[in-house]
Amino acid sequence: MAQKQDVADKATDSSTVQRRDFLKAAGAGAVATGLPGYVGFQGNVTLEVWLSYYTEGETKKQYTDELIKQYQNETGTQINVTGVPYTDVVTKFRSARAAGNVPHLVEVMTRPGILAGGAGMVVNDLWQSSTLADKTSDKIMQGHRVWGSQSTGEEGNLVTFPLGFRPYLTAWRTDWLEQAGIDPSEVNHEAGSLHWDDDMPGIYDKLKQTELGQQQGAFPDTTGMKQSDEEYMSLYIPQHGGSKSGVVNITGDEATIDSDAAKQAIKMQFDYIDQGYFHENSINHGDEESTTLHWSGQIAVNHIQDSTDLWGDYLEEQPQAMKNGAYTWGLPMNAGTKSALAWLPSLGFIADGFDNQQQQDAAVNFIEWWVGDSDRAVQNAKNLGFVPVSPDQIQKEDFFGQSEMHTEFWRGAAMKTLNQFEPAVIPAVPGANAITYDIPRSMHQRISQMLGRGTGLDEAVNQATAQAADAINQRLQQSQ
Repeated sequence: MAQKQDVADKATDSSTVQRRDFLKAAGAGAVATGLPGYVGFQGNVTLEVWLSYYTEGETKKQYTDELIKQYQNETGTQINVTGVPYTDVVTKFRSARAAGNVPHLVEVMTRPGILAGGAGMVVNDLWQSSTLADKTSDKIMQGHRVWGSQSTGEEGNLVTFPLGFRPYLTAWRTDWLEQAGIDPSEVNHEAGSLHWDDDMPGIYDKLKQTELGQQQGAFPDTTGMKQSDEEYMSLYIPQHGGSKSGVVNITGDEATIDSDAAKQAIKMQFDYIDQGYFHENSINHGDEESTTLHWSGQIAVNHIQDSTDLWGDYLEEQPQAMKNGAYTWGLPMNAGTKSALAWLPSLGFIADGFDNQQQQDAAVNFIEWWVGDSDRAVQNAKNLGFVPVSPDQIQKEDFFGQSEMHTEFWRGAAMKTLNQFEPAVIPAVPGANAITYDIPRSMHQRISQMLGRGTGLDEAVNQATAQAADAINQRLQQSQ
């Protein structure tokens, strides 16, 4: 263990030299003077960190406590963690900002809007000089750049460092596939990304004709996103070639919910419900409902939101089925564009939280230590459900290939999604709750009501998306 730590210390010292060299070469001498070295040189730096996942169960909390204790012992930096539920973080952060008592780092994944309005600190120089910059998939960073652009109003800005990647994958029941005469390799990661229009109707038709498909209440698929979980707009709209942030553009100043891509995505959902491909109650299904239907055999494929968390649920609740090959894992679908919703667990740097360069350097070093080390990347995957940010880590570490099931999920579906797909993200704009959830929900309800009154799908979607775009643009203008 001591020998291993010596190696880690030498590697860290080396990275400090590389960091200085980079900053000098970039003409950033003023920043470089504040880089005294990292491991063991932090003095009495204290970092206040808010973590929302910390409130999601004892396993995550205990793992994080042990991790932080180890880091504090190695470096002398004090890390104070506060657990703030995702549902409370917007309100709590607003209060903290008003009181002038904000943390240095806030975990953002489902509530990136807190970084808007100047709350997030631009960290491009810190990122480029960090050891994570060379390890992290650039596809992941494209999602972070969307958040940076939206929250600061300047394209290309970064305000977050990644902790991991939580992709949106597909899980197929092999018993349905067998009855349909479909080899798993035709739909799982070996097949690559399947096209919503070119590939899926034929697959759905075969699945519908099976014994399982003919059961009462059984359907090939469901949207996986209920009306209160409108993030799916950040899945389907990018797949159809639309904004990488779903219902708004990547600079966060204009609605895209009425774009051609958005209309195609919305019409596809209603059309597939009408065709019997999606469950008749799809519009009211969230990931929990979809997973329950999947486990009971009532749907053939589950589009797993927060896939690595649900991978844990499948392991815990369906251990024998998982071991016996009852599920096979695939990439997200596409409609001509390989882009799909991904949750990006990350730490946002809060501008008002940092008093000096030493605190910034300590924050960077902490994240490098936590995310960049391959052993810890494995533990993050096991305990937090974070896919490593480096494809190289997935390929090299034994955990990700310890069984056929692990290999298929991690090195197949997860790594190929990481390499082949551009992550789309929910918006990091003020009023994001209304823009991401309330307004699209009302839009879907309006479409359903209009269809029920006999209005054609095209007309219903055109009218409802136009109204939704007006509502979103009003919100965006109010916050400017």
